Amino acid sequence: MTVLRRAITVAGVKPVGAYQHRFIYRYCYGLIEPLSGDKFFVTAPQVNTLFFEYLLHEFSLQEPEVYKIIFLDKAGYHRAKHLQVPDNMHLVYLPSSNPELNPIERFWRDMKDKVAFHNFQDEQELEQWITSTTHAYSNEQIASLTGYEYIINAVNQNKYPMEIP
Repeated sequence: MTVLRRAITVAGVKPVGAYQHRFIYRYCYGLIEPLSGDKFFVTAPQVNTLFFEYLLHEFSLQEPEVYKIIFLDKAGYHRAKHLQVPDNMHLVYLPSSNPELNPIERFWRDMKDKVAFHNFQDEQELEQWITSTTHAYSNEQIASLTGYEYIINAVNQNKYPMEIP
């Protein structure tokens, strides 16, 4: 599995890089807090409602007394009819036409840039790379990537505690 990216070269010269013609898949589910840079990641062999529920359940166990509001795109597995959402969290779906509103999208773009032109021998090596790379991000780096001005302003203007549904 090789992720290709553009590279700067001399005009007319194609970039040279290792390329692998087989595919290894491992998926990384992630939740980030744009102001503090806190992060929570889980890797899985598939993308589906079952693994998404697992992510939500595991995340709900982190500081279970804290009510969590999660912003998501409208992927099918995010909105499954029988999706079981833990009691200490609320899901907010962003408009389909504006994926750039979701702060984690900038994080995923940065991760894809890091994986570009890497070749992995097997799923274990790929999963180890994902785990070590996601853990290597500092809270400051994540906050810098994902702390959109509109989010910071909204939090700073909220002078009163939110009512929990």
